[in-house]
Amino acid sequence: MLLTEGASGTKTIWRKISHIPFNMIRKRWQATILDFLHKILGNSFYKLKSYLFKTYPDGFYVYAKSNMDSKSTDAVKYIIRYTGRPVMAQSRILDYDGQFVTFYYDRHEDNKRVTEKIHAFEFIKRLIIHIPEEQFKMIRYYGLYAKEYVHSSKLYRLDSTTKKHFRKKHSHWRARLLLAFGVDPLCCSCGHTMELVEIFHSGKNPYIDKLSSPRYNNSA
Repeated sequence: MLLTEGASGTKTIWRKISHIPFNMIRKRWQATILDFLHKILGNSFYKLKSYLFKTYPDGFYVYAKSNMDSKSTDAVKYIIRYTGRPVMAQSRILDYDGQFVTFYYDRHEDNKRVTEKIHAFEFIKRLIIHIPEEQFKMIRYYGLYAKEYVHSSKLYRLDSTTKKHFRKKHSHWRARLLLAFGVDPLCCSCGHTMELVEIFHSGKNPYIDKLSSPRYNNSA
């Protein structure tokens, strides 16, 4: 799960949250899952529910890493890797003798590496339980990440003045390339239309440097 360091409500467009306490997440996760089970199982679950609240006063375990630097390339690679990676990396399989599979995993509780050897059928059984049902959505977007959001246009206007002018000054390049070469540079072979977000260049480019300079943006 990816969370923004802030939130948007019905009245407040944006409120920054610089710290998300893990102890709160653990207790909230405990209350959510126990309330859900109570709703499904009925009053027969109440005794066990009360016992679990008393036995685990700090909540249920939640594996949450510390915040990553948004400018770091490692953070980008980490997010991309988790959006569509398989259940288990092949590199974690150490040996297969025809009947038994030896593999390892890093235990989240103490970061200890554990090596395990099980029968191939049991190994396959553990893997196939992660295969989603047909039409099951693996990735969902809520709130600010959703395509349509109540404050989407307002949040976009909170972007920096320099970046607004940058987008505006580059909005005409697509039409010029289309008229000159008869090719739409943003038309992908998959049928979708790409969007210009940033331009990165090495060395000096007088045209781009001029468009990116504060003096040029302020005069527009």
